[in-house]
Amino acid sequence: FNSPEIDVRGISVVFGNSPLTVGYPNAKEIAKRFGPKNIPVYKGAANRHELGTKTDASAALARALEKEPLTILALGPVTNVATMLMNNPRLRAQVNEIVAVAGRRPGQQFLLGNGDTPLRDFNFESDAPAMQVLLKSGIPITLAPFEISSKTPLTKSDIERFSKHPKIADFYLQPLRDRIKRFKERFNVPAVFPFDTLAVAYITSPHWISCIELPAEIQTLPNDIQPNQNKPYLIVSSELVTQIKVNYCHTASQKFVPDLMRRFLRK
Repeated sequence: FNSPEIDVRGISVVFGNSPLTVGYPNAKEIAKRFGPKNIPVYKGAANRHELGTKTDASAALARALEKEPLTILALGPVTNVATMLMNNPRLRAQVNEIVAVAGRRPGQQFLLGNGDTPLRDFNFESDAPAMQVLLKSGIPITLAPFEISSKTPLTKSDIERFSKHPKIADFYLQPLRDRIKRFKERFNVPAVFPFDTLAVAYITSPHWISCIELPAEIQTLPNDIQPNQNKPYLIVSSELVTQIKVNYCHTASQKFVPDLMRRFLRK
């Protein structure tokens, strides 16, 4: 919302870190507090089983694409985006690019600090078939994965800068303090990691984000969290034999965090 490089046309909410019944009102509240006046917020899929089922969000995204080409920031499970493409295949040409928070290299585990249990590739694993729809669409895809965010911590001193800005502090400061406390207790890392904002930074400041074009495919491999089980992985590697390629972002400039804070604290 504070980035002049981006003109947000609408917000699509999907299940993910919280149920849709929590995420949707949260998104509306954030848009009301910090977004432009009357920015629309649409309710999308409540679970992965709604892939292909029309929702307010998928319909609104289709209407927006009929008016003009757009770049889609997919910051959660990609169910809403995939549903729109499944129901409106002619609109593929109207999507300039999809930037998603997902993906990994072969054998890469999502570990932070002293944590011995890997984190999930949560957005992807929540609806792998939806990501397959995107990969097969032919639309340019950029991935801002765990790899780039795990290298880019926000420290307690970064977060405490919000205390001087009541509008932000009232809504964000205590939850961020709680999150830093949890990360310290679980991983011995006194920081939080700006997963989704690195996807945004690829749009606002691409010169600060290092990426490489790599083949990508979904593979079923042994589960790195649950023993004796398999699960899907979104793998990128030069060794893959596939025509599908993505733009894989792996490192952010040291200028990213100061710029992120500047955008947050802009009055």
